[in-house]
Amino acid sequence: MNPAHMQIDLSREENIKCEECEGEIFSPAFIIKRISPLISPDGKETLVPLQIFKCGKCDHVNELFLEGITN
Repeated sequence: MNPAHMQIDLSREENIKCEECEGEIFSPAFIIKRISPLISPDGKETLVPLQIFKCGKCDHVNELFLEGITN
């Protein structure tokens, strides 16, 4: 079967849980990166918003959601 046409039953897949409180509902949040004018394509300082998810219960951000974003 072509992977683009596969049907996945999400009810059988694992829910991600908050690492702190085990909540399963997440809200969008943003980390904003400041891009230096030295590396910006137009030579101007740029702010880039990167969407992540925080727990709707305790506001914790799982490490999984920060991979490749934070230092």
